[in-house]
Amino acid sequence: MKTKKTRIYGKRMAVFAVLLATLSAAVYLNWQYTAKSGGLDLTAALDSTEKYLGDAKYVNAAEGTESTVQNDFFAKSRADREQAREESIATLKEIAQSAKSDEASKQSANEQIEALTQNAKKEADIETLIKAKGFADCVAVFTDTGINLIVKCEESGLAANETVQIQDVVLQNSEISVENIKIIEVK
Repeated sequence: MKTKKTRIYGKRMAVFAVLLATLSAAVYLNWQYTAKSGGLDLTAALDSTEKYLGDAKYVNAAEGTESTVQNDFFAKSRADREQAREESIATLKEIAQSAKSDEASKQSANEQIEALTQNAKKEADIETLIKAKGFADCVAVFTDTGINLIVKCEESGLAANETVQIQDVVLQNSEISVENIKIIEVK
């Protein structure tokens, strides 16, 4: 007389035997099929460099043209400048609106906010005018003593007349003297 455990064990073994037979048949048929069709060459399929419409493409791949990297540099520089300015203005507004601040501190904070706002407008105007002169891109950054201009130029660098054009734009749109204008070339 068979016990319940041996019947379950027997059924499991029968299922296992059927699965093993099915797997063996699949392997055999696959082997026969690839032998008749010339075989399956995985390395040839992987080494194929043909491109097909609809193929997946990495969007954020490390590949990129030099101009894309430079455009990203200029965009990142502008974003970093704006973020730093916004943080400074937020801090100054806290001082200006604080009940603990004396009137002189509040007045100074408001003047600094006004100066930052004016500098932002001047930077934008200078950048736009320099681009209008035919330069590919430009970032202007006011400092305590002057202005730094990062200008995208040709491989040969800026010519003397181009440097004078840039200085002229800065002189017309700010109170900065020529010796406090620093031009940085990006090729």
